[in-house]
Amino acid sequence: MKTNARAVVIGGGVIGVSVAYHLAKYGWKDDVVLLEKHELTSGSTWMAAGNVSFFHGNYYGTQVNMKSIEIYKELEKATGQPAGWHTTGSIRTADNPGRMDELGYAYSMHQCLGLDVSYVTPEEMKKLHPYMEIDGLIGGLYWPDDGDVDPNSVTQAMAKGARQNGVEFNLHTRVTGIYQKSNGEWVVKTDKGDITCEHVVNAAGLWAPEVAKMVGLEIPSIAIAHTHILYEKIQAIDEAEGYLPLVRDPDKSIYLRQEMDSLILGMYEANGQQWKRNGVPWDYAQEELNPDLDNIADCIQAGIDRFPILGDTGFKHITAGPITYTPNGEPLVGPAAPLKNFYHACGYSFGITQAGGIGHYLAGWIMNGEPEIDLWPMDSRRYGSFANWAYNTEKIADTYARLYATIYPNEFRDAARPNRTSPIYEYQKQANAVFGDYYGWECPNYFPPKGEDGYEEPNWRRSNAFKHVGAECKHVMEKVGIIDLTRFAKTKISGPGAKAWLNHMTCQKVPEKDGRIALSPMLDHNGNFKTDMTVSRVNENEFFCVTASVGKKHDQHWMIENLPADGSVCMEDLTYQMGCLVLVGPKSRDVLAKVAYDDVSNEVFKFGTSKEIFVGRTKCRVNRMNYVGELGFEIFHPIEHQITLYQDLMNAGADFDIRLIGMHAMDSMRLEKGYLAWKSEMNVHHTPLETNVAWTVKMDKEFIGKTGLEKQKNQGIPRKLVCLVVDVKDSDAFGYNPIFAGEERVGMTSSGGYGHRVEKSIALGYVPPEHAKEGTRLGVEILGRKRSAVVAAMPLYDPKNEKMKS
Repeated sequence: MKTNARAVVIGGGVIGVSVAYHLAKYGWKDDVVLLEKHELTSGSTWMAAGNVSFFHGNYYGTQVNMKSIEIYKELEKATGQPAGWHTTGSIRTADNPGRMDELGYAYSMHQCLGLDVSYVTPEEMKKLHPYMEIDGLIGGLYWPDDGDVDPNSVTQAMAKGARQNGVEFNLHTRVTGIYQKSNGEWVVKTDKGDITCEHVVNAAGLWAPEVAKMVGLEIPSIAIAHTHILYEKIQAIDEAEGYLPLVRDPDKSIYLRQEMDSLILGMYEANGQQWKRNGVPWDYAQEELNPDLDNIADCIQAGIDRFPILGDTGFKHITAGPITYTPNGEPLVGPAAPLKNFYHACGYSFGITQAGGIGHYLAGWIMNGEPEIDLWPMDSRRYGSFANWAYNTEKIADTYARLYATIYPNEFRDAARPNRTSPIYEYQKQANAVFGDYYGWECPNYFPPKGEDGYEEPNWRRSNAFKHVGAECKHVMEKVGIIDLTRFAKTKISGPGAKAWLNHMTCQKVPEKDGRIALSPMLDHNGNFKTDMTVSRVNENEFFCVTASVGKKHDQHWMIENLPADGSVCMEDLTYQMGCLVLVGPKSRDVLAKVAYDDVSNEVFKFGTSKEIFVGRTKCRVNRMNYVGELGFEIFHPIEHQITLYQDLMNAGADFDIRLIGMHAMDSMRLEKGYLAWKSEMNVHHTPLETNVAWTVKMDKEFIGKTGLEKQKNQGIPRKLVCLVVDVKDSDAFGYNPIFAGEERVGMTSSGGYGHRVEKSIALGYVPPEHAKEGTRLGVEILGRKRSAVVAAMPLYDPKNEKMKS
């Protein structure tokens, strides 16, 4: 066994083998080692059903699936070993309007990706799959290029390709410990010796949590017993020509595909049974679990109802085995915060579907330092410390049974909630708040009047929250409101090197004067958005930085990775020490003036400045800025004083009809102002030069990403962010909707919604510059239907920013 390598991949399932294969294929030949404690595929891969579909609820997840299919189709040619790929096509059914809306969104999103997908009627499904009972179905989608692959064959084919490129496979070799040396190198200890390496990939599947513990991390991944049934030979199928399409009937929580001369029925039963929740034994390998027929009886009957031929056929084999699941069913991929050169590729419940693609994309990420596509939906850093073992246990019990549930953009499940709350949570409840969970925080989405049902109906169209959100927006426009943004990620940067370092980290210039605030995007090495950040200068050697709550772990990890080694910069996480209440609306200054022990007039406290003042008895850092486009103040304060501060503000605001405002209203108002959202407008595929924050780029200094921006400027800006006013009555764009010029698809939305102050449906999106001129008529496809739209000047609301600066 080698004692040194560039990368060590832990885990010999289909994911780990794919990562090793692609690392070597793309250039790290003879410098990659894979460690597997038993045989290849002996964890979960051996028992996978092998379905491979383009369908995914997320745009970038779909791209990973697309890459997998591309790789599997060419794998035999690339390695000389059959991978067992069959192109069968697939059908996804719907038996209710909500499901059809979900499929409509998927259809539109897949148009952006150029996929071959079409609507099918129940009668057309019957022609594609003669053994289906179509009673109760109202429609579906059909992908002719979907298929299936043999899990063992595809793994062995990639393993052969990896060995051809010099990957060393060490089977029956168990990892016993991992530590990092002072020079940054990793040492992976095994029962057959140690390996020193630059990069470690945790692709240990069922044992990934145990491997993570070796480096001091807790990851949310638990095994659940998944079952699928192979039926006995069916004569009609044996005699048929070609392959039947895979059918997913998500409303019955089942899937069915052809396997040689028979059929396989898979299911996600209501009571998913967690297996070895305290850790999978190290000696487990390719061992079937005892199937619980009583637990899956409803799904078996659902299969017979949809495919009556199953009722006349016996079981040939029932396969039950453990598969890993995370709180939302998406895997854990990418850099493992706060570590450097340690990566996750685990938590997969659909590993065969994504193995080829994720091996390709993760290998590129490791080798190049940046991902080729935005993998945030599966980034392990999307979970913070709130996602502990107990949280995960509760969440997965709910998630497994809902893996085929209709995906709604406005649904927040109740499992493992409430988790983290602001101190004023009880006051928000008393105000009849309808909560959502954001990075573990309970945050009010909106406040219906007391006495009305505090529940938002999940919907792809405008929900029952619509009128209440509109009332909140109008209230902020006319009076004053409080938005709780305690969940903001807050970081103190200090030290003699703080200013120079921040100037290197952001394309914006760090404020030169105490008390000034700067919008300061951080970019990756290609010049694309890494994150959004506001920087307030406290003094020459201290800065207060605020980023999006959901990106806390991601953003702080990026900063940690880039800290200078000389100790000249100190970084302190203040997120859980400080709260933030945002006072907004034309009466906000009047409210603040009543309770602040300082002059808050426009002449003294100008827009874009930050001051430490007493608000009541609470010493706060007050930033005169906000995310909704009205006169307003972000009031950062010690978290233990939040209730007192809240009471002071509410008492002072009583004469001005102050009220609480939720997240839905804030998002509506930020769209009207054309403010960018992280991982919507600001992702790894776009630079500031393409947006309305190009003014933050200061090319007269050196910063991460400058070379990429210079290259883009020289080559020409390929696309521009535009604001579209869409002609639609009951549904709005959500992001990843195709944008058309005539019949030509020219772009894609990044986000959308309804602007209640301007009373227009709004979509933000990227199009080529020639289509970005004000007044250009375009089309936006929403839920599978093209809607007319026109490019509008941005921002739609208060275009001269007179309200904010008043």
